Amino acid sequence: MSCACCGKKLANGMIRKPDTTTGEKYKSCPHCSVANGKEHVLHKYPQEFGKTSARITAKNPDGYQSYCISCRRLTKGASSHNYTNGRVCSSLK
Repeated sequence: MSCACCGKKLANGMIRKPDTTTGEKYKSCPHCSVANGKEHVLHKYPQEFGKTSARITAKNPDGYQSYCISCRRLTKGASSHNYTNGRVCSSLK
């Protein structure tokens, strides 16, 4: 499923956007985005994402997690409820 705003896959956790009025950075959570079903859901970055050496790659040199902290705490298979606390892709144009 693709985002109605940017057209990229909702399961893509590497979508990053700034809030041009505040300068705050946001990153998509694929679990929240899929739960929303229409647009990427973005949370403050890096505050709402943890990091680990296991996630270090050329595209992610700091090792930030894909899922937001709230989604990583969910029982496997549970749907995200945290998506209502994020910002949708179209709100960060």
